[in-house]
Amino acid sequence: MKNNREHVLKVATKLISERGFDGASTREIAQRAKVSQGMINYYFGSKEALLKEIISDFSKQINTVVTELKHSEKEGLAFIKFALLKFFKVSFENRDLSRIMNVEETMDLRDEVISQNDEVSKIISDLFISNILDGKAKGIYNEDCDEELIVTFLVNALNDYIIRSERIIIKKPMKGVSAYSDHHQKRVIEFSYSYLEKMLLP
Repeated sequence: MKNNREHVLKVATKLISERGFDGASTREIAQRAKVSQGMINYYFGSKEALLKEIISDFSKQINTVVTELKHSEKEGLAFIKFALLKFFKVSFENRDLSRIMNVEETMDLRDEVISQNDEVSKIISDLFISNILDGKAKGIYNEDCDEELIVTFLVNALNDYIIRSERIIIKKPMKGVSAYSDHHQKRVIEFSYSYLEKMLLP
């Protein structure tokens, strides 16, 4: 039963990402997942509850990363780079969900989606900002750096890449090479590291 439930969540996430919440019916979700519509109602009760469950799952993954980072022995810039890579990977692995959270919050002003999206963003931003403030107090980072803008610009840039790569990758990728290839992911991450070094280090 658990496997069926997780399978439905995965299929629903993909379909809602493609069609939007309003465009993805529970009937089509059931057809793609190869389960009965009644099973979806049994697991989730409604499409709205299904969406909340999808977003809640992502929040749990983010919190798992935060817990792991709190036990990390890395410090200063090494910690920030490590954390950045961790958050990038979990968001990249959930690209469909990232699209849902950013698209659906603008559609009909869905309070639940906006609230969850803001919560995830705050968790990530607070962790980075806290580290930078601590580093500034210890003299590791440039005391004049604007931690709020640095984190905001970087997190939004990575988010844009994950949602729509063309916002970040200026040149059209070579034929047959995805904008999400290992090469382009490495390019984005390495630039992010360089950006942090230039903005934070004295």
